[in-house]
Amino acid sequence: MSSTMPINAYHAAVQNTITPSELLIRLYEGAIKSVLLLEEAIRSRNIPKRSDAVHRSTAILGELASALDGQESLEWAQKLVGLYVFLIEEITVANIKDEPERLLPVRTILSELLESWREAIHFSSRPTGVGSPGTASPAAPVSGSAPGRRLSMKG
Repeated sequence: MSSTMPINAYHAAVQNTITPSELLIRLYEGAIKSVLLLEEAIRSRNIPKRSDAVHRSTAILGELASALDGQESLEWAQKLVGLYVFLIEEITVANIKDEPERLLPVRTILSELLESWREAIHFSSRPTGVGSPGTASPAAPVSGSAPGRRLSMKG
């Protein structure tokens, strides 16, 4: 147990020093990696690896869904939670039925979401020109938030 303490400290430090955008990207990348590992584990009949991959991928998707708690008034948030639930179900069924091909759409959806979030983050981080055509004025910061604020997994 003491041998894992340094890695736990590292993970805690990383979680406390990355931006929410970086955390979101890492979660999607981790989910995609776990789904790939699950596909491989199903094909190779590696039960421990398979169990770990199912746990990791569904835990990440559960975390992404729980991050949307309190956003029920936003239509896109409700749809995104529904999509996460669908992906968790597909991962579970693929594992139970030994159907690695069922994970291809899961990976595709996760990859498309990852790319969409990357584009949104890139677009939102670009400076906007005040008064230039097609651009909006920078929004006022939310009270209590600071530019470049760092968050942990717990918010």
